[in-house]
Amino acid sequence: MTGVTLADVAKRAGVSTATVSMVLCNKGRISSSTRERVLKALDELGYVYNQTAANLRNRSSNQVGLLLHDITNPFYGEMTAGLSHEVERHDRLLLLANSEESAERQQKFVDSLMRNNVCGMVLCAARETPQSFFDSLKRRNIPAIMVVRPLSDPDFDFVGTDNFLGAQVATEHLLKLGHRRIAFIGGSQNSGSRAQRIGGFTSKLLEYGITPHSEWILTSQASQSDGARVAQALLTQNPLITAAVCYQDIVALGVMQTLRKLGREPGRDFALVGFDDITEAGLVQPALTTVSVAAKEIGRKAGELLFSRIQGNDEPVKRIILPPALVVRESCGFR
Repeated sequence: MTGVTLADVAKRAGVSTATVSMVLCNKGRISSSTRERVLKALDELGYVYNQTAANLRNRSSNQVGLLLHDITNPFYGEMTAGLSHEVERHDRLLLLANSEESAERQQKFVDSLMRNNVCGMVLCAARETPQSFFDSLKRRNIPAIMVVRPLSDPDFDFVGTDNFLGAQVATEHLLKLGHRRIAFIGGSQNSGSRAQRIGGFTSKLLEYGITPHSEWILTSQASQSDGARVAQALLTQNPLITAAVCYQDIVALGVMQTLRKLGREPGRDFALVGFDDITEAGLVQPALTTVSVAAKEIGRKAGELLFSRIQGNDEPVKRIILPPALVVRESCGFR
């Protein structure tokens, strides 16, 4: 049936239009029997709630935007799951977009959300995002939480992890196992998070009296295939390297492929530590030792903070840094 109105539903259920509206919005104190009667009438008449019209009336919506730069990365899948659970807990709808590191696509997505009166956003901004983008967000006065990638702009809430400490913990684990020829593989050249992790990596080497080899610190795309490609060139030219810290688990999985191709068994002939603790890290053989940065918890904390802002929390800007933790598995051997 088309063109069904609230009045039609109210008449069918024997209640007021206000009661029907409260059932649709899940608000107000309504008895279970009345709610069931309204829901039955809605179903029988085929009424479809017009969320767009409601957004216009309320100048807000039940929609939360999540903007990522790479939805193919398993880390962001887990982070999204954590955020999604928190969003659902507040009866909101999560909208996901992928900028693919494009500032232009990112701007289009934000503009679209604003036109639909979105109630808040969580963003992992594209790498070359101009300052004008953040200035525009401030002028629009919409709750926005930045995640994972730290910003220099002090006016935004941020949820992430301690990249420097995480890389220190990973590197020290290898050093305590006796490794001295250690590489660092992965990340983009202009990544702030990568710079922090390399800082932790090199500082721990220096602490043990080891001079870092710049040619053993390599970039790669966030994929198994590129991790394998980079490792192939590095380990063919430098066969004395015995261990590596990888910027991401997904890169480490590619390094594992190359090691076997070169006749070196991970965990026996070569020690490997990843970063992120994605689900696949515990499923591969040997299971991957990695630095857990609590991806789901980052998503959950971002959602929790976002809804406090939506509800009017005007406390000073918060910076929530979740501590990393080393998850020891078999990819570094059994010593």
